[in-house]
Amino acid sequence: MSSFSRYLLSLLGGLALLAGTAAPAQVLVRPLGPEPTPEPAPTAGTARRPTALALPFFDDFSSQREGRPSVQRWETGGGTLVNSRFARRPPSRGVATLDGLDAAGRSRGPVSLIGDADSLVSQPLDLSQLGPGNNVYLSFYWQAGTLVGPPAPSGTRPIALYVDFLDRSGLWREVWRLNSRGDTTNFRFKALRLDQTSYFHNSFQFRFRTTGQLYNRRDAWSIDYVRLDRNRTATDSTFRDIATSRPLPSALRRYAAMPATQFNRNPAQELATRTVTTINNFDIGPAPTPITWTGTLEVLPGGPRTQFLAGGRSLDANARQQPVIGNPSTAAVPTTATPKVLRQRITLLTNETNPLTLPNDTITRLTELSDYYAYDDGTPEATITLPPTSTGPPSYLALGFDLNQPDQVRAIRLYLVSAAAGRTITVNVWDDANGQPAATPKATQAVTIPANLPAGQFLEVAFRQPVPVSGRFYAGFGEAPTQQNVELGFDLNNATPVGSLFVNSLGAWSVVRTASATSPEGSMLLRPVLGSTTTSVAPGANTTAGPLLYPNPTPDGRVQVRGSYVHATVLDVRGRVVWTQPSAQAGQPTLELPRLAAGAYFVRLRLPDGRQATKPLLIGW
Repeated sequence: MSSFSRYLLSLLGGLALLAGTAAPAQVLVRPLGPEPTPEPAPTAGTARRPTALALPFFDDFSSQREGRPSVQRWETGGGTLVNSRFARRPPSRGVATLDGLDAAGRSRGPVSLIGDADSLVSQPLDLSQLGPGNNVYLSFYWQAGTLVGPPAPSGTRPIALYVDFLDRSGLWREVWRLNSRGDTTNFRFKALRLDQTSYFHNSFQFRFRTTGQLYNRRDAWSIDYVRLDRNRTATDSTFRDIATSRPLPSALRRYAAMPATQFNRNPAQELATRTVTTINNFDIGPAPTPITWTGTLEVLPGGPRTQFLAGGRSLDANARQQPVIGNPSTAAVPTTATPKVLRQRITLLTNETNPLTLPNDTITRLTELSDYYAYDDGTPEATITLPPTSTGPPSYLALGFDLNQPDQVRAIRLYLVSAAAGRTITVNVWDDANGQPAATPKATQAVTIPANLPAGQFLEVAFRQPVPVSGRFYAGFGEAPTQQNVELGFDLNNATPVGSLFVNSLGAWSVVRTASATSPEGSMLLRPVLGSTTTSVAPGANTTAGPLLYPNPTPDGRVQVRGSYVHATVLDVRGRVVWTQPSAQAGQPTLELPRLAAGAYFVRLRLPDGRQATKPLLIGW
């Protein structure tokens, strides 16, 4: 490994060095740096409460989509990210990750800077009628590190998690601090007593905060299952709740998404034969808690909806990470050529009546059957980079895909993370040669990364002519020798099958393994687009740059648009116009869509320069 590589890994807190077996080439996987973190679309009642909250306070972050914490319970400017993708074995689906980036997903400082990072601050609570004798405790579960890896050890510069209480004089008092030991932990329970009279006033607040790396997500901590209530003890970790935890896998056996035409060739082979989530019982016991569960796979739009799982058991008190397993391959999926989405859902039937805990009883995963292959779910937790080189031939990363019938690759989508405007890369397709890409690509297309590509979305590069492929083929990208390579998104929640990711450096291919002692296998966010449909764009053009839509999926058709556009139109999967933006709303940052049936749609945006950008949109889930 070059001295530059060692320096970069130590400086950025690199996850792992991923060595090939047939060549000295190595790739770098690093913590994800700046990334847009859209705030969830506002809904009715999300304005700040006019009066202070009352006890009990509870949030397990299961009742909202990814983004900033709910303004109903939290101040939202501290940079904390609510998500279901960074934590390991969380108490419930959805956690709050204090990841070091600001509220817009931007770096707070340069690479070497350590300082005050994220905070998670409660809305004011009225505790004026209580006192120390009421045994009010704040409890929570915390985790050091994420799937990306551990925070750096705390040394002369503090890397730590803190809890502060706001007293009646308006001063924050530090009541707990945990210095990083440089390892990744499972979630652990902590309870803190409000033991000072000064905490019992009508505008009490508590906050979590961190200090650490300000450039990327290296020094991240996660918080879950936050409770503040009276009549408790320091060991009171029980609650009348059973919660889902582990994210569901893809409904497909080999991919996170695939072309509908390839799926239709052999649906029985492509549907997953096993899906699993885990559940945690917070009940006090001592008797076990009987529950049941169901699992369904619904095809959007239009159905059908198949129940593939029905089961139940009695869970022991405080049982953790208990599996719930089903077989989605028994579901009926129409073999129509139109794009569709498979909505996989597992629901617990626990007889709970507390509305605060009901959202964590259901867990969902969407799987798209469209026109592309993917091993990733579209959201990166890290980045992957080609090895730095000074001389020699171009280096390449390539992913292998197995077809059910001959097809054509018409474009490749890449999720670019680094600011790489003006850089030139190539996208490539290779035939198989004895289980690895051939020595030379059968098609290559150079592209200069456009300056107007917003962060956090895919760049689509079209080939001059569709590239015929059959059996096993490889899609990837390459760069000329450089010491600072383009960074692609890397998904740590979905693994590429062993023997499917390759690196080529100095003219030789080698298999890449992406697991390490602190990080799981992952998948590069690179997607070949298949089909014979030709596009009207110029070869190598970016056909997906432009505004970003969020939340996507949207539960109610209210969509925020980040970026400039002139007019919007929504089409169904058959290309029929189902909504045209009224002229009075043209170019507005919010799309107020009518009540459309749940399913997959496309939003066509006319941009200020006359170009069009077409974005997929999922409604309802």
